[in-house]
Amino acid sequence: MIIKRIKLIVIITICILSTEVLAQEKYKADLGILGGESFYLGDANKKLFNNMQVTFGGFLRYKINPRFAIKLELANTSIKGNFIGIDTTAYLNKSVNTGEIISEFNFFDFERNKNNRNAKILSPYIFAGLGGITGMYPSQIIPEICIPFGVGLKFKMAERINLQLQWSSKLMLNDNLEEKINPTKKTKLNNFGGLNGTNALNNDLLSSLTIGVSVDFWKKPCDCRNNSYTKRSNK
Repeated sequence: MIIKRIKLIVIITICILSTEVLAQEKYKADLGILGGESFYLGDANKKLFNNMQVTFGGFLRYKINPRFAIKLELANTSIKGNFIGIDTTAYLNKSVNTGEIISEFNFFDFERNKNNRNAKILSPYIFAGLGGITGMYPSQIIPEICIPFGVGLKFKMAERINLQLQWSSKLMLNDNLEEKINPTKKTKLNNFGGLNGTNALNNDLLSSLTIGVSVDFWKKPCDCRNNSYTKRSNK
């Protein structure tokens, strides 16, 4: 009878510990999709939120820790606008593909972890990185380099489901975009001072507002020692 009770206690203890471990499961990465609208701001369009275009894509994010992450993002959108040349008015409407590798910083520990008093299911974040844009003109072979940066807000809807609202801008380092699209026409495309190409006065931006949903995967082993330490420190 005593042996049976001991076995029952052991079984119950194992079940409780197993439940606790499952509750602390963490994941190293998440995979998601995004959609929204974007607009081009530069020589062919000088008004904010003018000529809004649909944008969509996907992303893969590797979580270094609850604060830092590295993300690969691919998207498709359009650059639309018009500009007045010396002898004509040219129209710009190009479907482009963007790819970027960025580093994210969460202002809070973005995770569901009751043993971490700093853990939050809602966190603002900032990001910056390096990217490329293709499809801007017919003869393009090498992607045009851009610098993506922006802000966002993450919300953990469930244990493995994440929602993000993101404002992103891509600074185009080559201001020859419109000349390459319309090379036969002389157009007033340069920034003031007649400067062009990579310079501090470059004003071409591709900005977007998107909503994304992602699913966590790649389970991380539970750090039991860290959990025990966190529990003691919270008492």
